[in-house]
Amino acid sequence: MSDKQRDDRALAESGSPTAAIVPLDDRVDESPPAEGESVEAPVESRLHRTRARLFRESFWVVGGRLLGIGTAIGLNIVLARILPPADVGVFFLLASILTFAGFVAMFGLNAALVRFVSERIGLNDVAGAQAVLRQGAQVAAASIVTGSLLCLGFLYYAGAPLFGIENVAMLAPLVALSVLGSATIQLCASLLRSFHDSRLSILLTGQFGGPLCNLLFIGLSIGITLWMVPSLEQVMIFCAISLCLMVPLAIFSVDRIAKARMAQIEPGDQISNNMPMSALLIVCLPLMLTQGLSYITGQADIWIGGAIVDHEQLALYAAARRLMLLIGMPMQLVNLTVIASIAELRAQGRLQDLQRILRSAATFAAGAAILVCIPIMMFPGDIAAFIFGPYYAGGAMVLRILCLGQVVFVCVGAAELTLMMSGQHMKALWINLFTSVALFASGVLLTERWGIVGLAIAWSSIVSLQCIGFCLFARWSVGVWTVMDVRVLWTGREMLAAVRQKWGKADKGAVR
Repeated sequence: MSDKQRDDRALAESGSPTAAIVPLDDRVDESPPAEGESVEAPVESRLHRTRARLFRESFWVVGGRLLGIGTAIGLNIVLARILPPADVGVFFLLASILTFAGFVAMFGLNAALVRFVSERIGLNDVAGAQAVLRQGAQVAAASIVTGSLLCLGFLYYAGAPLFGIENVAMLAPLVALSVLGSATIQLCASLLRSFHDSRLSILLTGQFGGPLCNLLFIGLSIGITLWMVPSLEQVMIFCAISLCLMVPLAIFSVDRIAKARMAQIEPGDQISNNMPMSALLIVCLPLMLTQGLSYITGQADIWIGGAIVDHEQLALYAAARRLMLLIGMPMQLVNLTVIASIAELRAQGRLQDLQRILRSAATFAAGAAILVCIPIMMFPGDIAAFIFGPYYAGGAMVLRILCLGQVVFVCVGAAELTLMMSGQHMKALWINLFTSVALFASGVLLTERWGIVGLAIAWSSIVSLQCIGFCLFARWSVGVWTVMDVRVLWTGREMLAAVRQKWGKADKGAVR
């Protein structure tokens, strides 16, 4: 057994967060360089291949995510047009609870399995990867069912007294069934990313099961309007049907792609070291808490608004939040693209390469976000009225305030993801815990005083502080900056000029 293989095995057996994750198409020859060959050539070659793979995956991620955002906005437009504002506010509240319950139901497996399966594949340990998948399936079956039942009980007993939701006896089971479908689909999408299959995973990624599920949801919602005016209960029935119909497709896709990927791997000569179930659970618990608290910081304002303001005002606030997500979309694309490479580059000790990729991605994401933000900040009421209807123009001030916080989120980059995929998830957990408490305290206080405008101020302020904290801890703990770097724009300009010059020479040669 070579020294390199012994080191990889030692890292894997130690359970270190920096265990090697080396995709098959990123490996290089470890033999000494030939005479006259640069020692840095293999390193540059690895970085080039990593960038090339990320570039290829980014096309699928961008296209699929644009489709997902487009279908999600289309769904919001349809619901805002067919439901009264009060029911729209309740729907957005139920959607927020559904998504949070889905995170809890996944029990952190959507991040843990990506890490552990990638580690096993990087070590050519097919048996170990299969064992992780089997253990993950067992934990997922128990956690998803438990999360759905907890959501059912919470809505049944607290929906009416806390949020003023009517007919909870019918709505609570529908939301719980939707949690079951949503959590399963999102977990399958995460597993597909661990096998570097961005094409299908992006079609299953989204609040309501991704673009495919959104299209089915939209079709059912529009179809019923041909016969009657739909109610909120009927819309939630369509939501549950859409999610549950996608579950068999998601599970079948993971099974097929996993088997195909495993068949391509030549087993290494190291002995498979199956991870005990306790190790998986120990990692999943803090990841689940981190993701749950992160979602609370991102979505608890909807819950605060649902408990304090009337449902018509909540509809204004929630519609403004939906438009605000357009600004954060470039950062979501970046996160989906780089998630599998953060742990890989960190494990290989290539921190400069990791920082270069993260800062470049944050810069381009911030540039795209600012371009989207400018028209929204200038004409918030007109845009809201055009998309959702005249009533929603009343959320113009709220939309402006929310956009400011979202711009900070994009400019900071993938700082939280860097902490979680580098084994520093406990630091992310503590930051999320602190900001969640701060958001509840400030959100309740400011909402009671200034309504949804105060709620927007609280959310934007806390989220901005949270993102800055993630960025600083990523630098202190991991050793990389994730914030945008304007120098990248100048580099991109030079590259574009070089390409134009090359094309110009080619055109002149063709003319001659």
